[in-house]
Amino acid sequence: MPALRVTRRHGLRLLGGGMLAAVLGGCGWRLRGSSGGVSLDGRLVQVRDQTGSVALRRAVRQAIEGSGGRYTEASGEADWVLTLHGSERSRETASVDADGEVLDYRLTYVLDYSLAEAEGERLVARQSLEAERTFADPAGGADARRAREDELAAELRAEVVRLLMLRLQTLH
Repeated sequence: MPALRVTRRHGLRLLGGGMLAAVLGGCGWRLRGSSGGVSLDGRLVQVRDQTGSVALRRAVRQAIEGSGGRYTEASGEADWVLTLHGSERSRETASVDADGEVLDYRLTYVLDYSLAEAEGERLVARQSLEAERTFADPAGGADARRAREDELAAELRAEVVRLLMLRLQTLH
């Protein structure tokens, strides 16, 4: 087995990479999905879902557990009660060409929520989180557009849930 050989050029690359990581970490940049050291500190969270969206409920549950919290169905044992009042996705035309043909669409996902302590004291009054993306009208007609829209909607839902967890993590 050959010995590991670090040349001056490789050493400079390693040093540069380490410095870049230190600078990025120092300014608050993190990889998507990393908690960054802030967590829900084992809080027991009950989710009251008024949206009826199984995918949203699943994403919120996974995010709570991934953020250091615990999910419960029982209201009697919860520290916090998170109410998902509603979610909505909408699409609008973002740009058209000179002939009036659609070039791009804007897709928006909005989640209305509130948070209370188990005793009923409101921690976060009802408010909305929103994420949006613009996408080019795909070749392939309406079926291709619906498929792309569904894919982006899932990404936007994940983004809104991530924003929700960041909001909850600030409420120690």
